[in-house]
Amino acid sequence: MNQFLQPVADKLSQVMWALIFNGAILVILAALLTWNVFILQLLIGLVVLVVAGSFFYAAHKLYLIKKLLKKL
Repeated sequence: MNQFLQPVADKLSQVMWALIFNGAILVILAALLTWNVFILQLLIGLVVLVVAGSFFYAAHKLYLIKKLLKKL
């Protein structure tokens, strides 16, 4: 059973760290939003890219978990 749970735990840990990283970026961006309209426009674009990247990353990790479960 441990042989099954260890890879799943590793994949979930990777997803967790990706979400933490994206959350930290969003917190930094929220602090920067108070300065300038031009910076605001750039940061909104960056936020959209970060969210899109996190969706792609989460989808990839879920695919790897699904692939791992099919092996077993």
